[in-house]
Amino acid sequence: MQAHRSRSIPAALTLFLICGLLLPGACALPSRTLDMATNERLYLDVAYQTRIPGDRELFVAPLVDARTADDLPVHDRGFPISYGSDGVWERPVRDMVDEILARQLGDSGLFHNIVSKASPQSLVLAPSLEKFTTGAVEAVGGARAFAEVGLRLRVLGAVDAGTGERPVLYDETFSERQITEPSMRPVSPYLLVGVALRTTMQKTLTGLDTSNVGRSFVPAIDDGRGNATATASASHEASR
Repeated sequence: MQAHRSRSIPAALTLFLICGLLLPGACALPSRTLDMATNERLYLDVAYQTRIPGDRELFVAPLVDARTADDLPVHDRGFPISYGSDGVWERPVRDMVDEILARQLGDSGLFHNIVSKASPQSLVLAPSLEKFTTGAVEAVGGARAFAEVGLRLRVLGAVDAGTGERPVLYDETFSERQITEPSMRPVSPYLLVGVALRTTMQKTLTGLDTSNVGRSFVPAIDDGRGNATATASASHEASR
């Protein structure tokens, strides 16, 4: 559950923001439509297909919810910040993002197949959700809605016969922040977070593709900075 130190969005504002996501009259319906993994009004899959399909099989470990509220600001240049609640969603945020990530990886062709059980030769993806924040910043002319998503991916290689351990082949964090202009009727942050997640997913798939981690037939290539892109560990945040 999203934790926070500052005020949460008041119930009346939350209802208004949720209603903005749905068709007219939908506010009379249960909140089951607020599921990012199944509602295309909230999240539309990235149509990503690699040009060179991978030949390695991948096991995707359950997504870890690594979010923390320790560094969340309570104001922006003197204006109060209100944070949204995970309680508006039909399912836990972790479950929805986990389902979306697995589906997008399976559709991308970046790996030969996604397996339900890892073998010693399988690659293992250990994903963690670093950020999934929604809210609004009060302003002179209304409020600014915002949403931020951060996703860390660690890809572990095949089990080393000598050590019995899996080497880290890839370690990268992708993130996206969306924020609107001040408005008396700002875009719902619960809708905005779908945009942030989609952009994050696009960066994620592109990063995995260019790393060649799913292709055993691509030799390690030095990028001129001493990094072998096919096999070396990468560890930095990509928020471009």
